[in-house]
Amino acid sequence: MQLEERRAHSRVSVQYPARLWGVDVEGRAVKEDALLDNLSSGGLHMRLTHRLPRGSQVSVAVRLSTEAERYPTLRLVLRGEVVRTEIHPDGACGVAVKFTRRRVL
Repeated sequence: MQLEERRAHSRVSVQYPARLWGVDVEGRAVKEDALLDNLSSGGLHMRLTHRLPRGSQVSVAVRLSTEAERYPTLRLVLRGEVVRTEIHPDGACGVAVKFTRRRVL
């Protein structure tokens, strides 16, 4: 039996550095640096040390390069909604974010 793909946008596996701002499951403000697991035109997935509630609003800034910061590079700045979370065996919280607003700087 073949599973049907539910994603509306194809994703690419990238490990761009990103910074997320939001509120964790205990209501505390969070600012965390992490690497993306994947990215599409509609959303992204990353692993965090903080747990975020589904439905919460977040801001994310992504540096669209894996090179050292010697040269200027594009940055994706976005607002989004946490649409899925999962706890991984290593204790990290996988977070899927659906974009609600984005721009490239």
